[in-house]
Amino acid sequence: MNGKKDDDEKIIYFPELDKRKNLKKEKKKSEKHVAKHISKKRSTQDALEEQYRTQYRAERAKEQGQNAQYSASGKKPFINWHKIPIFTRISIGTLLIVQLIMSFALSSADRISALYYFGFVPAMYTGDIEWSWSALIAPFTTLILHSGWMHLTFNIVMLMAMGVFFEREFGAKRTAIFFLACGMAGNLTYLLLNPGSPIPVVGASGAISGLFAVTFMIMIERGMVGPEVQKRGPLPFILLWSTIIIGLGVISSDTAWQSHIGGFWGGIGLFHLWKKGVIRL
Repeated sequence: MNGKKDDDEKIIYFPELDKRKNLKKEKKKSEKHVAKHISKKRSTQDALEEQYRTQYRAERAKEQGQNAQYSASGKKPFINWHKIPIFTRISIGTLLIVQLIMSFALSSADRISALYYFGFVPAMYTGDIEWSWSALIAPFTTLILHSGWMHLTFNIVMLMAMGVFFEREFGAKRTAIFFLACGMAGNLTYLLLNPGSPIPVVGASGAISGLFAVTFMIMIERGMVGPEVQKRGPLPFILLWSTIIIGLGVISSDTAWQSHIGGFWGGIGLFHLWKKGVIRL
């Protein structure tokens, strides 16, 4: 009995003719579908590559034309504005225009009034001084005001370095979101640590600190600052830079280190949440 059962198990059963035909038909259909999918994917990839090539050729032609123009005139600009991404370019232009107005179009008294009206004054939000309608827009307008040309120059240099890298990586929309969010984080930190201060804090330092944090973290991840730094990860850099910010604040009472540290950590937090998929930008 067992021997017969074992023999039955050794028998190979072939599917019937109709079933074999159906299997062949399904196999051909599946192969055709896969081939079609691969062909479509290849076509899309080829189209994208051609688009990139066309864009690259256009940019190269534009650059060569400008270089020829500079050679003919014998003049070359100190900064190639066309190479600076749109958000960073507009931001730098806005900061310069506002500072020119503050320096040359306003009297000393009007300049001080503008700083108090459009700068971020913590005491106005805690009720220590009289509320003003300008407090509604001050968290934003404070980002385009600066205490002087030295302050502005430093921030423009940092924005040009960090903003260009960031915007080329993530685009104008995300750069604008990070810039504003880090600026707000800087304002909030300053408010929490100086709740009754009647002195306005101005500048884009908090926003730029956030861009700097994310930019440097990306550079560490990609090994752009050396293999040893990449091996250690971003934590030593974060702690070191936080210490430097606080140290500079202790040394110089004119530095709003609270805004710097708030924007710096705000950038780290926002980038982490975005990378983890907790928020979508």
